[in-house]
Amino acid sequence: MDLGLKNKSVLILASGSGLGKAIAGEFLKEGASVVLAGRTEEKLASAAADLEKLTGSRPRFHPCDITKVEQIKDLVAFASETSGSVDILVNNAGGPPAGTFESFGDEAWIGAFELTLLSYVRAIREVLPLA
Repeated sequence: MDLGLKNKSVLILASGSGLGKAIAGEFLKEGASVVLAGRTEEKLASAAADLEKLTGSRPRFHPCDITKVEQIKDLVAFASETSGSVDILVNNAGGPPAGTFESFGDEAWIGAFELTLLSYVRAIREVLPLA
């Protein structure tokens, strides 16, 4: 299927495994240029090698803790410098720890908010001027 993604630049957060890695594979199959992002460089390198075997295209990668503002800025700069732009941003995160409502204290809620909302806002804020 041709989704018109050939030569589009895609930045995918939390893409060292799971859903993010699977999304990266589909973009690569469509001919997009992909930058993987995640906290662990070794995991990203492994994912990049796996995706190259699967698709024939090797994504670039850059370690980033998306709860850290400066690391998001560095990531977007890397993606922009290596791809010329960022056409598509895929916001993704591993999610907060599992537990019941009663077991979550304020720290857990603040952490979940930082990870699954505020980090996305920050990433969008950095990518939007590139559009």
